[in-house]
Amino acid sequence: MNFFYFFPLAFFIFCSEILDHTMSGRERKKTGVYKLTDKEKSLLQSWINTHYEKREIPLEQEATGKHAVLQENLCNSQFIRLSDQTLWKVDPENTPIAQGWITPVEIIVTRSKNTDYPYQLTNSLTGSSIGAEKIEKLTP
Repeated sequence: MNFFYFFPLAFFIFCSEILDHTMSGRERKKTGVYKLTDKEKSLLQSWINTHYEKREIPLEQEATGKHAVLQENLCNSQFIRLSDQTLWKVDPENTPIAQGWITPVEIIVTRSKNTDYPYQLTNSLTGSSIGAEKIEKLTP
């Protein structure tokens, strides 16, 4: 079989499986995805990937108010660790704001337009916000 014929077929099968595995049976039924052919699922997944970005925090979590809680304010507020174990490097211009954050308080994480610090962390109690970058380990 020619590779150029095989590749699109494999792509369609892979993309349709993404929807099948990421959605529950109830979600597939509710949205009508269960009625789609593999090719239609693949085209839908491709369109979703092109036009949307996966949320850092699921919409359901935002709606219910179940946000991570400030766990640690590290290195004079240069870094913040949340209860979901995410670690954040704080924009140096925002460390004075973060220094005023006292545990425990819910932190709302959203995207920002700042390319250096692509997230905004907002203290749910005071409403103050800081720019931050999600990191894997502490490197002062």
